[in-house]
Amino acid sequence: MRNKEKVILIGLNIKGQNIEDYHDSMEELKLLAETADLEIIQIIIQNLTKPNISTFIGKGKLQEISNLSKKLKTNTLVFNDNLTPAQARNISNLTRCNVVDRTELILDIFAKHARTKQAKLQVELAQLEYSYTKLKRLWKHLSRIQGGIGFRGPGETQIETDRREIRKRTSILKKKIKEIDKNTLIKRKKRSKFLSISMIGYTNAGKTTLFNKLTNEKLYTADKLFATLDSTTRSLNLKSKEKIVLSDTIGFIKKLPHKLVSSFHSTLLEVLEADLLLHVIDISHPDLTDYIYSVNRVLQEIGVEDKDILCVFNKCDLIEEKLFPFLKKKMLEEHPDSIFISAKNNDGIDILIDKIEEFVKRIKKEIILKIPAQLRKLISFIYENAEVIENKYENKSNEQVFRLKIDKHLLTGIKKQVEDFKLKEYLK
Repeated sequence: MRNKEKVILIGLNIKGQNIEDYHDSMEELKLLAETADLEIIQIIIQNLTKPNISTFIGKGKLQEISNLSKKLKTNTLVFNDNLTPAQARNISNLTRCNVVDRTELILDIFAKHARTKQAKLQVELAQLEYSYTKLKRLWKHLSRIQGGIGFRGPGETQIETDRREIRKRTSILKKKIKEIDKNTLIKRKKRSKFLSISMIGYTNAGKTTLFNKLTNEKLYTADKLFATLDSTTRSLNLKSKEKIVLSDTIGFIKKLPHKLVSSFHSTLLEVLEADLLLHVIDISHPDLTDYIYSVNRVLQEIGVEDKDILCVFNKCDLIEEKLFPFLKKKMLEEHPDSIFISAKNNDGIDILIDKIEEFVKRIKKEIILKIPAQLRKLISFIYENAEVIENKYENKSNEQVFRLKIDKHLLTGIKKQVEDFKLKEYLK
C-alpha cells in the first residue's frame, strides 16, 4: 500500500465575500483532496481585503507556510483558488514546494477516474490547455494520465515540452475527440425517435445508484466526488411499454472549471438534448439549497435552464424520521411536484417511474398525420424522429398517412410545413 501524498490546504477569505460560500468552498476542497487520495496535514486560511498580485496570499504568511511545510515534512500546497502562472511560480520559489490550484486538483481527479477513450482524451486536452498558460513545475500526481505531453514519471517535475509542442498535441486531441463526437452524434441520432431523460445533480448525490436501480445496470458507485465520470446511456422500459433513453451524466460542483465545461461539451450534449432532466439532490446534505443553486447556475451556463426539470430528493433514509415531514414540506414549498426517494433502499422508485410515465403522456401522444407525398424530406424526418406505428399511402389524395407517436414540440413545425405546402399548391 503506497503512502498518501501529504498536503497543506490554503484558502484566502476576501473581506466582503459571503462567508458561508467561502466555508462551503473550503469544505468542498477538503472533499476534493480526499477524493484525490491526499493526506491533509494542515488547513491554513488568511483573511485579506484583496489577493496579493504577485503571491496571492501575503509574503509573511508564505514564509510561515514554508517553515511549517519543513516541520511537517510535506512539500505540496493546494490552493482553493486558481492561480496565475506568475503567482504559482513565485509561491513555489518562496516556499520550495509544489503548488497546485483548484482546477489542477479537479483535473487530476478527472484523470484518475476517466475510463473511456473519449473521457481520457477530454481530460488530457483540458490538462494541456490549462498547462499551456502556466508551463511551471508540476506535482507528481499529474503524471497519472497516460500519453500526456509533459507529464513524466513520478520523480520528474519539469514540463519538457514548449508551447509549440503543446499546441501540436492539443490539435491532435481535438481531431480525435471530434471524430468520437461524430460517432456519438450518429448513435444519438438513432435514439432521437425515443424520448430522452438525463440525470443531473451535484456530484455524490446518488445519480449512479439511481441509474443502476432504474436500468438494472451495475455501474461503479462510491461515496466520493466524481466516482463516475463518463456519461452512460441505457434504455428504460416503462409500464406503458414506452421506450425511454436514460443518461447518467457527470456530476457538478461549485466553481466547475470552464476548461472542463468546454472539454466535456460532447458529454454535456446529453443534457442539452434531453426532453426531461432528473435533478437528483442529496436531501441529507446540510447545504442542499446551496447545492441546488450551484447546479442551476451550471445549467444556466450551458443554456438549459428552461428545460422540464423534475427534482428527485435522494437519500431520504439518512434523515431522522421525526424531521423528515418538516423537511419534505419545506422542499415541496420551494420545489413543487418533487419526488422523495432512497435509491439505496429502493424506496420511492415506483413513484418516480409513475412520474416519468405522466411526463411521457404529456409530451408525447399518438396522432394521425397526413403528409403530401411530395414532401420527401419531411417524411424522412418523421421516420427519424417519431415512432411510426402504422403507415399507408392514399392514392386519391397522394398522401402518406401516418399513425405515430411524436414529441409535441416537433408537431408544430411539421404541421406548418404541410400547411405552407398546401397553400403554395392552392395558389398555383
